[in-house]
Amino acid sequence: MPAGGHVLVSGFEPFGGDTANPSQEVAKGLDGRRVRDAVVRALILPVQHEEARAALLPALGEPGLRAVVMLGLAGGRMRVALERAALNVMDYRLPDNRGDLVRETPCVAGGPVARWTTLPLSAILEALTAEGIPAYVSNTAGTFLCNYTLYAALHALDETARPIPAGFIHLPFLPPMVASHALDEPSMDLAMMIRAAEIAAHAALAV
Repeated sequence: MPAGGHVLVSGFEPFGGDTANPSQEVAKGLDGRRVRDAVVRALILPVQHEEARAALLPALGEPGLRAVVMLGLAGGRMRVALERAALNVMDYRLPDNRGDLVRETPCVAGGPVARWTTLPLSAILEALTAEGIPAYVSNTAGTFLCNYTLYAALHALDETARPIPAGFIHLPFLPPMVASHALDEPSMDLAMMIRAAEIAAHAALAV
């Protein structure tokens, strides 16, 4: 890959009654940071698929883009989840931020059943484990907005023949979110999640 350019790190706004989203905080925390010889550009996406697509696709067409690390919340997971694939389906268990409850609808009509991440998952997992960051490879990104945006990004990059490493990482709750829920739920410190995303970007730039 050519030197310079930027890494797109996306997160989502809060949803589902929460007032925070770790993916938003991690993306903001990395914005402007240098990773290898590239700079991170953060993008915060709406939790509504048409609005998210309208924000995401122009960013994927920006000149100088070298890698895409997308982030989202998966409350209840104990570890950072490196997503292997996106399914071509939206099937929500809760409404999005516009109040829509989308069921059994393709992400892209006529698209492949699934699209595979192009991030180097094994290398990322090895690097995270070496730093003591709990992580694993997950085989499904679900069927909500996280899955949708991963599918949309991979589809757009493939359709425009841009061989840019791209993928999705799910994050646990932040500790203050668990405190506000007053439930026994796993969480992860923000600094650790920022470091996890930085490691993923670092590995993506080596592809």
